[in-house]
Amino acid sequence: MTIWINDTGFSSVTELSAKRELRRTDIRYNTQGDMLIDLVNRKYRLTVRFGLLTSKELEQLRSLTKEIFVTVKFPAPEGESADGGLVTGEFHISDEPAPTVTTVNGVTMYGGVELVMLQK
Repeated sequence: MTIWINDTGFSSVTELSAKRELRRTDIRYNTQGDMLIDLVNRKYRLTVRFGLLTSKELEQLRSLTKEIFVTVKFPAPEGESADGGLVTGEFHISDEPAPTVTTVNGVTMYGGVELVMLQK
């Protein structure tokens, strides 16, 4: 499976969880103390697990996590058919990926990388 972060494709995605979460914003109280919720939004929470990454792929991923918001394209049932079933949104990546180092046929690879992204 492939996802795109700021138009950089990562094809080594082994697991993608795209949950729709209800987020309440702009909560206020009236003079009687009743809670008034002005906005209720459904936003994505993406959990992406990668297979083995090369040093270059990990470096790209880490450089993208330094930005506050990134544009992510990922496959989802509600994706537009003109875009190949992809959903596009602005997301925040809070944690830098921390991999496990392994050696495969003399090449250093990185595994166990997981990103959690929250939609803006």
